[in-house]
Amino acid sequence: MKNKLAYILCFLTLGVFIMIYIQDRTHLFKFDKLNGVYYEPKETKLALNTFKNGTFQKNLEDNLRYNFGFRELLIPIYNQYIWDFYHKSSNYTVKVGKDDWLFGWDDVANYYQGAKYRYGDDKMATKHSLDLEASRLYKVQHILDEYGVFLFVSLLPSKAFVFPEYLPKNPDATRESFHAITYYPHVFDSLGINYINVQKVFEDWKGHVDYPLFPKTGMHWSHIAAEHAFDTIMRYVEHAGHRKLLHYTIGEKYAVSEPRYPDADLEAILNLRRPIKPNAYYYADVTVVPDSTASYPSFLVIGDSFFWNISGSVPLGQLFRKYQFWYYNSTVYFNDQHKQTGEVDLLDEMLHTQIINLSYSPRQLYIFSNNFLPKALLYLTHEDYEIDSTLHAIAMGIEKESDEEKMKAAQDSLFSSPETFFPDLAQEGIPGARNSRIQVIR
Repeated sequence: MKNKLAYILCFLTLGVFIMIYIQDRTHLFKFDKLNGVYYEPKETKLALNTFKNGTFQKNLEDNLRYNFGFRELLIPIYNQYIWDFYHKSSNYTVKVGKDDWLFGWDDVANYYQGAKYRYGDDKMATKHSLDLEASRLYKVQHILDEYGVFLFVSLLPSKAFVFPEYLPKNPDATRESFHAITYYPHVFDSLGINYINVQKVFEDWKGHVDYPLFPKTGMHWSHIAAEHAFDTIMRYVEHAGHRKLLHYTIGEKYAVSEPRYPDADLEAILNLRRPIKPNAYYYADVTVVPDSTASYPSFLVIGDSFFWNISGSVPLGQLFRKYQFWYYNSTVYFNDQHKQTGEVDLLDEMLHTQIINLSYSPRQLYIFSNNFLPKALLYLTHEDYEIDSTLHAIAMGIEKESDEEKMKAAQDSLFSSPETFFPDLAQEGIPGARNSRIQVIR
């Protein structure tokens, strides 16, 4: 009897492996793709050197892990098993907090460890970097104000900072007390920088609103919270920027069972077989109030992914003559002419925009502006030919295979630290020099 059972188990195991192999080769059964970002490993040919250095074995293992048959079926089953029995996530980027609240790993690390988790342990060096960026902001803000351009900052909220009571336990016993989200407001106040602290606004709203500020299953603010937050931001622009803008009303909230993206983006990348639990998601419709006395400006946002909830819920095309989103100052959205910021004439774009908004959440403040400010300061205060000649001089000293790679490296060097090559930009106060092309553009 025992022998028969052993044979049966042996044949069943063999059959499973055969089915996995057939599915891997033929994709006979179709399944939905798994959620999340993943990269298909490259194949490495078997050769003496790849075998000896281990790259063939490593890439073979990675390929088998990525491409095995029934992967899309078996991984969610396994994920559901460890969720149901151990209440854990197999995705290291998702941290499970109290009462099934989900948090992004970066947000948890930023809350407990501050800049230390990614940008090093030297608090003074981090402060110096933030001070330098604030100084650039101060200079660019005042120069643009000369030409009627209102530049301001939105310090956006973090789920971890608004709802720390739901966070998982601190993974590091020694908590770093320094955070950019608490440091920047003091620096901005001392310099007279235009900004609105939406993190503080959310802390004040917490417990006093009848809609969720953040969904339990997502990383970003909820759509309805983004609608209210953007209304608050625009009221700030009216007051600080001395201009009348169109208003909008937010209707009654309603609940749905299927969330809009990205309200369940963290739950999605867990790749479970079942929803975590029945969860209502709240939304509200926005209606723009007509007003013939209001201005109709152009609007540019440079920032992180929190803006997607605004653009997905607020009819920006009815509020602004033109609006753009420069995602991390790299990819350009809502612009038919350009797809990358490297294609844009920055000086021309700034001077033809009435409102410019730098919009970043707490964990992204350490890369605040993504080099928009140093590049903007450089082009506002120096001639194009000076910048071009400096770029070519830098490129000549860079060892790269192609001229294109050399120029890209030169741009990265100059636009991240223009003070190194133009010492006048490091001086205190507003630079007196102006790019002569400003008069042509204006």
